[in-house]
Amino acid sequence: MAKKSKKTKKAKRRQRGRQVGIIVLLVILALAIFAFIYFVVPLLIPQQTTVIPQQSLNGNMYRGTLVVARAETVRETESNTTIEFVAAEGSHLNRSDIICRVYSSGYNQTEINRLRAYREQIQSYHMAQVFSSYVDAALENTNSTISELAGQVRILVQGKAEGSLANLERQITSELNARKSYLKAKYPDDQTLSELYKVENDQLKKIESWTTTYSATEECLVSFYTDGYESTINSNTYAQLGPAEVRDVIRGILPEQSMVARGNKSIYRTVDPSGWYALFLCQDKDWNPTIGDDCRIVLEGFDDYPVTGHLESFTRIGNDLLLRLRVSQDVTNVLNIRTCAAQVGNFTQGYYLPQSVLYEPGDGKRYVIVLDGDKQVAVEVYVTPADGNQVFVRPVESGSPLDQGKPVQILQ
Repeated sequence: MAKKSKKTKKAKRRQRGRQVGIIVLLVILALAIFAFIYFVVPLLIPQQTTVIPQQSLNGNMYRGTLVVARAETVRETESNTTIEFVAAEGSHLNRSDIICRVYSSGYNQTEINRLRAYREQIQSYHMAQVFSSYVDAALENTNSTISELAGQVRILVQGKAEGSLANLERQITSELNARKSYLKAKYPDDQTLSELYKVENDQLKKIESWTTTYSATEECLVSFYTDGYESTINSNTYAQLGPAEVRDVIRGILPEQSMVARGNKSIYRTVDPSGWYALFLCQDKDWNPTIGDDCRIVLEGFDDYPVTGHLESFTRIGNDLLLRLRVSQDVTNVLNIRTCAAQVGNFTQGYYLPQSVLYEPGDGKRYVIVLDGDKQVAVEVYVTPADGNQVFVRPVESGSPLDQGKPVQILQ
């Protein structure tokens, strides 16, 4: 029994030895695999040595409401007038382009019909007395043009076609005047014809005395829509407006009008097309804007058309923060907008790059190494920490190779 017990113990010791050996072998194998992956594999995989910078924006966006101010002038007239609009809504005009014609209270369609009747009498008299036995080809051509234009007017009035009735009216008037001038120059007047011309001329002067033609005094956009804020919210006043006044505009509270203004009505407004102004009201205690910064402005509904506003001043009262921004871009998109939800942020253009591109020689400055052809150019940069192992950099001097999207060397 003793001998058997000794053999059993030896067998167990040998089995444990084999198990320990297997464990040691597995440990050695694991260490070898780890060493291979950690030390050898990196040597076999090509390492990235450069990165191509992609321009980005760094900053925060803040939500609020924006009030638009424009460099605009409103033309007003008496309320009991008739207006003929010549220019199209939102059109771009040059100096001396006609905007509209305004007819005072004495004007009415009866007077125009009377003028037409006088002119028809003149035409009938010429046809009956002067051309009863004579054909004038030039005059026939003019008469044909007038008849054709009159036909177009009839079709337009009947709703069978689309077009500008005012434009046709001007063309007919021009042809009638041309015909009258032609007849007076070529054929002698008799007493009856002279009397008809005098009556026509008197009637024309009477109508002209009731008519005022308005033209652009400079390059501008024109709009026939007004909202009552033009005199209080504009390029001359926006710098003095505070959060309370801006909030009143957002709420739709109109300014008080004088007795004279109440008796008038707005005809049109001309607007400087080259730029506009933004009054941005928000509530954010953490935003500390800097005067002179350029801010990104995104109007609700115009997400694909961000604009840049130059921060000229701001006012903080309690929770209200009001920014006054100058926008040097076309006013067309905000020609008829007064208030709008918007996002505004102070963004800086630069590049997000891995921290391993930074080169710090110990002079207190930081650089990135840009590969410019065969040259390595050290470009000094401003650095802002970003998420992870990235940094946001922008060159100290504009026009550097970094701005041109050339490869940046990874140093670590």
